[in-house]
Order: sequence, then C-alpha cells, then structure tokens
Amino acid sequence: MSTMNSTSNKTPETGGVDYLYFFPDREVTRPELETILNEGSDSERAWAISHLLRFAQWDDIWLYVTRDQVREIFPTLELPETLRQAWARMLKIEEPVRT
Repeated sequence: MSTMNSTSNKTPETGGVDYLYFFPDREVTRPELETILNEGSDSERAWAISHLLRFAQWDDIWLYVTRDQVREIFPTLELPETLRQAWARMLKIEEPVRT
C-alpha cells in the first residue's frame, strides 16, 4: 500500500533522516517499512504490524496496511492481551479462548 505523509521524527539528532515515530525500539524509515511489509518474512511483517497497532495513530496505521492484511497475520502479532482483544473486536476476528 502506498504511503502519503505520516508523522515522523526528523530532527538534527537523526541527521535529517525521516524515522517513523511508531518504532520506539529501532530507527525505521518509510521505505524500510514498505519493504518489510511487501517483501519481508512473515515474522518481519508481524513485527512491523504489531508496532503499527501498538504505537501508531489510527490514521497512520491505514496508510501502510489494510484491515484484511491485519486480519491475515493477526494470530502471529505480538500484542498485549487487552490490546489483542480490542483489535479482535474492532476487526471482527474470532479469537480462540486462551486458558
């Protein structure tokens, strides 16, 4: 999915490089994210989408992925349980009961 403008961290400290704000543990640029989403392994895509769902603002999420893409990879996403349940409800995903 093509991106428009999303909020990023472009500061003198980053050397003017445009890093995406929703990757707090790693410096990721928009082209790097698009490569991960389009060409990355399942685990790389799950990592990136997990970050989108955890840290990105609502409108920014949908600049990079579709709801169907999130539904497809949902079982492998790393999300806190309460957030996983909230996303499952929003996306109308049937989650198995965890014991």
